[in-house]
Amino acid sequence: MSGERLFLETEAVARDVLGDIRGLKLVDIGAGSGRIARKLQALGAQVTGVEPNAVFVKKAEALGGVSRFVNATAEETGLEDGEFDVSFFSLSLHHVADKPAAVREAHRLTRTGGRILVIEPIAPDPSYPVMRFLDDESAVYAEAQAALNDAVSSALLRHDRTLDFASKYRVETPDEMIADVLSVDSGRSPLPEADRPAYEAAFEAAQERDQDGGYIPYWSRADLFLRT
Repeated sequence: MSGERLFLETEAVARDVLGDIRGLKLVDIGAGSGRIARKLQALGAQVTGVEPNAVFVKKAEALGGVSRFVNATAEETGLEDGEFDVSFFSLSLHHVADKPAAVREAHRLTRTGGRILVIEPIAPDPSYPVMRFLDDESAVYAEAQAALNDAVSSALLRHDRTLDFASKYRVETPDEMIADVLSVDSGRSPLPEADRPAYEAAFEAAQERDQDGGYIPYWSRADLFLRT
């Protein structure tokens, strides 16, 4: 456990919150190279991945295991109205430039009575003292939550339930973390050398180990919404 949160993998969170997804049409918005999309497809869903980075889309298509991948933004996917039973953002909504537009697009893609599952990071958490040196995203986390709150206030969505959980960010060295963080978002700035000693100290303080190696705990929140 991390604090009072259980360690859960994303697919376990999806199973817990969504139940049996076999036969459902699901769109993974901001799917990256398809790691989670492949796991959801393996659980029996028919998955479409949406990803704005063409390099990630090519990698996902080469790896296979997903029904379809679309190179498009979260705000304008080009997919059909009401095409999906479930729309899913997995740690991706805070990366979107126009978060309210992305939530509206998820609403459009989801059939009436369907569901929208959003997993977003929480800050501060055990990873925050390290991550803040590379990119303090607490403000964009708040913007993502505000976009969801506005969708509920305007009756686009109805909030159903929340699940707080922890995950293990597996990195062995400070440099490995820097490389990984920059690969996810090339717009991030390299770590200033003046900050390196404090960053490395924070990394060592946050690092934990289990039988599989080193990791830094991080916290997330899964919110399930019903599409009205």
